Amino acid sequence: MTSLIPDDVLEAIRQGVSIVDVVGAHVTLKRAGRSWKGLCPFHGEKTPSFVVNEERGTYHCFGCGVGGNVFRFLMEAEGRSFREAVEVLAARAGVVLRVGSDSPEDRRERQERDVLLELLEMAARYYRQQLVAGRAGEAARAYLTRRGIGAEVAEEFRLGCAPPGWDNLARYLSGKGSDPGLAARAGLLSERTTGGYYDRLRDRLVFPITDASGRVVSFGGRVLGAGEPKYLNGPESPVFHKSEMLYGLHQAGEALRREKRALLVEGYVDVLSLHAAGFRSALATLGTSLTREHTQALKRRVDEVVLLYDGDEAGRRAAFRSLELFLTAVLPCRVVLLPGEHDPDSYVRSGGDLEARIGEARPLFVAFLAELSERRDQGTVEGRLAAVEALLPVLAAVSDPLARDLYLRQAAEVLGVGEDLLRARVARPGAASTPPAEPEEVDPVERALVRCLLLEPTLRARFSAHGVEEWMRSDVLRRAAAFLASRSEGAEVVPVHDAPADLASLLSAMLVEEGPPMAPYEALEARLRLRCLDAKNADLARETQRAVANGDDAEVLRLQRAKMELDQARQECRRQIGA
Repeated sequence: MTSLIPDDVLEAIRQGVSIVDVVGAHVTLKRAGRSWKGLCPFHGEKTPSFVVNEERGTYHCFGCGVGGNVFRFLMEAEGRSFREAVEVLAARAGVVLRVGSDSPEDRRERQERDVLLELLEMAARYYRQQLVAGRAGEAARAYLTRRGIGAEVAEEFRLGCAPPGWDNLARYLSGKGSDPGLAARAGLLSERTTGGYYDRLRDRLVFPITDASGRVVSFGGRVLGAGEPKYLNGPESPVFHKSEMLYGLHQAGEALRREKRALLVEGYVDVLSLHAAGFRSALATLGTSLTREHTQALKRRVDEVVLLYDGDEAGRRAAFRSLELFLTAVLPCRVVLLPGEHDPDSYVRSGGDLEARIGEARPLFVAFLAELSERRDQGTVEGRLAAVEALLPVLAAVSDPLARDLYLRQAAEVLGVGEDLLRARVARPGAASTPPAEPEEVDPVERALVRCLLLEPTLRARFSAHGVEEWMRSDVLRRAAAFLASRSEGAEVVPVHDAPADLASLLSAMLVEEGPPMAPYEALEARLRLRCLDAKNADLARETQRAVANGDDAEVLRLQRAKMELDQARQECRRQIGA
């Protein structure tokens, strides 16, 4: 994704925002020398170990190891994708964002996206005005009152109303000089077979669908009178992909960051009703089943999801269908099984204690096992076999070996089958866990050399040309050096977040250090080379002893010549070191 945004644009954004201001919106920071310190927002701690280096635009927590630049912080703190983080910071920095190449085709695509977003925003204002002040909005206002959705929530979610009639919005947009073809591409209008366009939404309560940044990207509508379908969702468009979108994501942002928990429901009104009742982390999919993209978007933002689907049979099936996705994403999920006659909206409005239900919610896997046990006759061999067959794809979806082992034990106990036999049915190659490696001792010379490569990009070519990587003993430092050698960016913008987790933690720690000035690189390289040469010298001494013992005069002579060359190289290294 980084490669799609020019480096000069990223640098302009970074220069245009203060990482202290961005982090300060989430963490109380206090000046500590040339840096700033505070309590880490990513793990609980009582003593501040979270450091921000404003000069370099980086942060690092010495407690949990997270770190990176201002883009990475916004991704981690607010659960945004890289693209979303860049867009938010670009707007704050006043930088015009160019994504992709500058070819005519890409420019046309960007221009079209901008026009579509403008049309969608224009339509949102039109629908909103119709609900608030239009005569056609009376039925919609009455509906919201009946459902207990007050003016504050309606305003926050920018609810609107599409009046009856075939071309009210079409005529409004035409009056604003808009291209009806583009309005149709945005999902606002539909093309008649006889020519011309008509409104896609008519006589409906309108739900603007926004992205994580609050931009309107589509609309959903609920019919107010007779008619089908009851709910109508906008079509796919260049700015709207429903398999990736969650309704209420923008409005729930603060609650998701605070609670680290999402309440996932099935419909627009459920989201509105729960927000009105104080459950501010409620979200919904948009007329589609849960997808991998949905779980990834949730995982970036929260530590847990609680499913609040309808209490009927369809709602229960939908909840259990999502189990494999949550297990694959390694995202903890619990489920609230409401009484059969209720959905989240009706349960809250009837006075049900939803908070208690959420507190008592079982893990989705546990609820699924209970469902299997209840639906299959566990008193028969056929019933147990059917339960195991239904369970196999679920267990296969668990990528973490330890988690799969724990789930498997639990399933064997609940279903009353042999654990070893069940394990054999779901065995996967390479699933056996390996014991964690002992932490390696950090070599101060190698660490100082990696710091040089991080802070001074011009040294990276020399590192590669001299083959210094082969002289390093520490695996993590050698990999860190190789990662930096493959990059051309300066320290402030090197994409630390693109590195493996252990390297990212190491490099982000180096970026916030206020230690001594960068050590002379030539001396560090010479120390590593001398260490290798000393090891070779010891090998030569042993080989020479063997050659003397064997009476091999020719081999002794060859080894002595090799030692003379080696001694010259060692002497040169000592000169470079200053020893």
